[in-house]
Amino acid sequence: MLFALLSGIALYAVLVMVLFATQRSLLYLPSREKPDLSAHEGTSLQEIGLQTEDALVLKSWFAQPSQNRDGLTVLLLHGNAGHIGHRVDKFRRILDAGYGFLLLEYRGFGGNPGKPTEAGLRLDAQSALQFLVEHGIPHEKVILYGESLGSGIAVRLAAEHHFAALILEAPYTSIADVAQRHYRFLPARWLVRDRYETHPYLGKIRSPVMVIHGESDSIIDVSFGKRVFGALPEPKSAWFVPNAGHNDLPLFGLQTQVLDYLARIRDGS
Repeated sequence: MLFALLSGIALYAVLVMVLFATQRSLLYLPSREKPDLSAHEGTSLQEIGLQTEDALVLKSWFAQPSQNRDGLTVLLLHGNAGHIGHRVDKFRRILDAGYGFLLLEYRGFGGNPGKPTEAGLRLDAQSALQFLVEHGIPHEKVILYGESLGSGIAVRLAAEHHFAALILEAPYTSIADVAQRHYRFLPARWLVRDRYETHPYLGKIRSPVMVIHGESDSIIDVSFGKRVFGALPEPKSAWFVPNAGHNDLPLFGLQTQVLDYLARIRDGS
């Protein structure tokens, strides 16, 4: 009996150590192939190079705003998997409507150099903001869009700067909280290195915010999105989508909801 107990404890300890050592490979699931811009003909997207503070050059895609959109530009901080080429169709109607759009590609994603970490991705996002400022698009004209993992980066930025708006798709209180929900039998909350804490920063946000979350999301439970929404100051709005999961929000009218919200931002309502 004692031997079995000790063996079980040893196996549990090994499992904990393996998960701790490999956690970034579980959190970040980049497609390392370079996305093909020519596959998205008809958009005004162009490839750019973003210079980060730690001397990386990140190939990303950018479309200038048209004159009838008051300079409003979406900065997309995407989720933990794939690359920016996988997001173009998701936001095609917004691009076609003439809003500016910067699809930031992180380090380690889409053929870019470096390895993703929380600190690194924050530097990537700061380089994107700097690029927009240098091209005549101040923070007050930026719609910051945080998709899933990217919502944690977006919240931190929005606590530091005032934007035209902040859109959070499938947000969370922290990655540590999400990990604990998925791995209830482990001390996951205490093992996570890239924590992406958002809860301490939500009350500091002064930009208008829209929260979007599928009520059947099995990756980031909708309860996290509702906790985020509850902690945000006004002005704020939410779209909690019955039957929608984590990746199928476009099937439920995501682009229409976002376009309607952007129109309200332009109207000042």
